[in-house]
Amino acid sequence: MRNRVGRLAVIAMCVFFGLQAGAARTAEVRLNNLKAGKILFLGNSITAVPRQNQTVWWGLSASTPAKDYAHLLAAAIDAKTGGHLVMMTTTAPTTRPDGTVEQCDSNVINIADVFERGYASYDASKIAKQLAWNADIVILQFGENIPGDTWNADAFRKGLQQLFADLKERGNPHVFVTGYILGANPAIDEIKRKQCEEDPTHRVFVDLSGIGKDPSNIGEYGHPNDKGMSLIADAVFAAILTHSSLPAGNSEPNR
Repeated sequence: MRNRVGRLAVIAMCVFFGLQAGAARTAEVRLNNLKAGKILFLGNSITAVPRQNQTVWWGLSASTPAKDYAHLLAAAIDAKTGGHLVMMTTTAPTTRPDGTVEQCDSNVINIADVFERGYASYDASKIAKQLAWNADIVILQFGENIPGDTWNADAFRKGLQQLFADLKERGNPHVFVTGYILGANPAIDEIKRKQCEEDPTHRVFVDLSGIGKDPSNIGEYGHPNDKGMSLIADAVFAAILTHSSLPAGNSEPNR
């Protein structure tokens, strides 16, 4: 009798914890019609840059990590959803003895070499850990470091198409692609815009060209200061919020 009671107690506990685990699995952090439990930032020095004698990176030229656009944007999403987006510590990639580069595990990385300067030879293995993150929301912020003297429109177009395809294969996240923030290259931004229009239910182009035109938004090293970073975060968050409010399967023209 005692053994039977013990077995029943064990079964009851398994059922209870099984139900609890099931509830945890089904619970989703959502921003209106978008899942918003995981976010990935692929950018340049505006998104993440190494600090001397520190392992932590944050966007140049924000005064602190909390004031760069990535952290401000994550905080704005959390405030709306009640969730807690993880912002994994960004460390510099390490170079192996054979010369290959080992990328960090972070979900906030600098892809200036991986894509901006290397779009023609882009390889998904270079950001395999980030793709494996299976993010719900992805921010693509890049362009300023693309070499103008060697730029090849067809190669860039193909590289960006492949990057979108790799992201789609990894959970088909909602991707928000920023235009140039510093300087301008209408041809590159137009390719970004057109490729977003190919899948408007999952891709949105965000025009940020006005931010760099105002000197008060630019700080040290010619990068956005705290004010500029705040404006970037506000613009991208507004795009996310608008996109998240659309019925499933619908979309709004790219901003």
